[in-house]
Amino acid sequence: MMNLFRAALREDDLPVVIGKITDSEMSEEDIMPYIHRVHLAQQLFVESDNCATYMSNSDTYTYGDDPWHYTSKSFIQMGKDFALSYKQNAQTCRTFKR
Repeated sequence: MMNLFRAALREDDLPVVIGKITDSEMSEEDIMPYIHRVHLAQQLFVESDNCATYMSNSDTYTYGDDPWHYTSKSFIQMGKDFALSYKQNAQTCRTFKR
């Protein structure tokens, strides 16, 4: 999907930040039965792409009143974490382009 997005923008080496999906574990039922496969797919993509990085700070975010949404404070932190990951990734990606 990331490569299709890059192709649509005609930017094959567009830096990409993949955010780790987390399970709040707040539900009595298993709402994310395939989360380990998703994590593996995310990691494999990042390992195979010099212009991709894996932002895994999401393990530290807190959830609000439901099993799907972070608190406002965590959403703000997530934005900062994505921005920092992108900035670092963009610098690394440029190194590989030369």
